[in-house]
Amino acid sequence: MKFLKTIEEKLAAAIKQGGGELLQDLIENHTDEFFATLRRVKPILKIPGGPVFVTLFDDVQEVLSRPEVFTVKGYAPKMDPSVGPYMLARDGTTINDRDKGIMRAMLQREDLPRVAELSARLARDAIRQGVQGGRLEVVAELARKVPVQLTGEYFGFPGPDLATMMRWSRATQYDMFHNLDNDERIHQENVQAGREMKTYLTGLVQERRAEPERDPERDDTLSRLLKSRFPEAIGFDDERLLTNMMGLLVGGVETTSQAVVQIIDQFLDRPEQMAGLRQAAAAGDDQLVFQYCWEALRFNPINPFVARLCEADYVLASGTLRETPIEAGTLVLPSGRSAMHDERELEHPEEFRLDRPPYHYMHMGYGLHTCLGDHVGRAQIPQIVKQLVLAGSIRRVAGAEGKIDFAGGPFPERFVVELS
Repeated sequence: MKFLKTIEEKLAAAIKQGGGELLQDLIENHTDEFFATLRRVKPILKIPGGPVFVTLFDDVQEVLSRPEVFTVKGYAPKMDPSVGPYMLARDGTTINDRDKGIMRAMLQREDLPRVAELSARLARDAIRQGVQGGRLEVVAELARKVPVQLTGEYFGFPGPDLATMMRWSRATQYDMFHNLDNDERIHQENVQAGREMKTYLTGLVQERRAEPERDPERDDTLSRLLKSRFPEAIGFDDERLLTNMMGLLVGGVETTSQAVVQIIDQFLDRPEQMAGLRQAAAAGDDQLVFQYCWEALRFNPINPFVARLCEADYVLASGTLRETPIEAGTLVLPSGRSAMHDERELEHPEEFRLDRPPYHYMHMGYGLHTCLGDHVGRAQIPQIVKQLVLAGSIRRVAGAEGKIDFAGGPFPERFVVELS
């Protein structure tokens, strides 16, 4: 209770002062202790003048399955000036229903063997090129590089060069999902990245349309969109096409990179599980490799929580001892990280287990706003990890280089391993 009281006081003070530094420190440096305390004594925590933290499995799912109450509108001020009106910031709208339906038709599940094979090839090439003196810097040379290259080869959005694509991806993802303090510099970098992406893609679309016979066998997401004929009445014009193509880069690189890095980091501290992962990889058992990766990621998932804006007065967990009224206009932070360690739902959540049902994992979100490319990520992420494991014996480098360096930001920026 003392820890909880300290947390409440610190958070309330941070919010009152208009800064998020203390909140960020608590979430980054005391994450699991914070959530474990809340699950025991205050599963739904209302901070005076601030957000509501939601920590139990059932309550997190309740929030994420009520899009008419807990909306994603809060993302729009960051997304719209950059990539244009986008489905991720829209609930119960034509933009969400139509665009998601069209884009899901372009990202077909029948493509998954191809995605897995492509990811494996790109990862092998990246590892071979990136190893220097028996060491590999995992972030830039593998975890970011492969999804950027996949964006070019599978989505059809190669960009001018790798460095620019990485900058665009980082700038947009940072502002849209991590700029809790509304830092204007971060926002303007996002807006500028959006302008540059739109200019580039406009030229790419014109080029593809001007020479449709140059590569008639081309089959990527952009090509599928350009080959499709959408009636004017449904409103999916070139602006919609560009926005949704930009969204593939926004959502597909930093999240994948962070997942890969944090999965590898977990296995370096778990020799028994590393041995099991290596055996599954060597046997070509991709399903088992996936299970190892998803369970490892549960111990350090990509995001501690997502953000939702309460649009109408609502009683969360109604009928239980923890039922909590939430007023319209309140920022609500349902924590998938906490939910995936809720002992009321998961048996022995502190243990590393491979027999957990798929619905216990919230790495790709839950409900209406489950990641558009969730199946692509499920194919790509384990393949990158698999190829690193197959490349040789992996060890943590001594000192600071052997720990994930976030460089003061929300994403892993450097992580070095020894590979022999």
